Amino acid sequence: MKKILCIVAFVAFAFNGLAQDGKLRLGANVGFTTGSGNSSFVIGGDVDYLFNVDSKFEVGAATGIAVVTTGNSIILPLAGAGRFKATNKIDLGLDMGYAIGINNAGNGFYFRPIFEYKINSNMSFRASYSGVDSGGFLNAGLMFNL
Repeated sequence: MKKILCIVAFVAFAFNGLAQDGKLRLGANVGFTTGSGNSSFVIGGDVDYLFNVDSKFEVGAATGIAVVTTGNSIILPLAGAGRFKATNKIDLGLDMGYAIGINNAGNGFYFRPIFEYKINSNMSFRASYSGVDSGGFLNAGLMFNL
């Protein structure tokens, strides 16, 4: 548990140190697990910090939390993030990194393809698939620019 708190603190300080150059966003989502067996409800939160590489690409870091209601599994992803501005309203993205399993979840490689639709300048609808070595889940939610 101490390792997880240290990692979260490091990520928070890193976001704070870069806050002058990029864009910090917070979000919430709901979804369900995929794969064999029973499907479980998933609720989560997202944080990403992105900065422009050019007019079409953004890169940065992403983290968050996902809680799988069946079994009280908690997943804490730490990932690099990339976004491609396909149109003025649509962004396509990919987060890749490592997921830390808390409670009944396993650790492992984390990947998340993302589709975002900009509702207005401060809010976007996000649909994505989050995959970890041990399984994955589909989710949808809202992201807010800070």
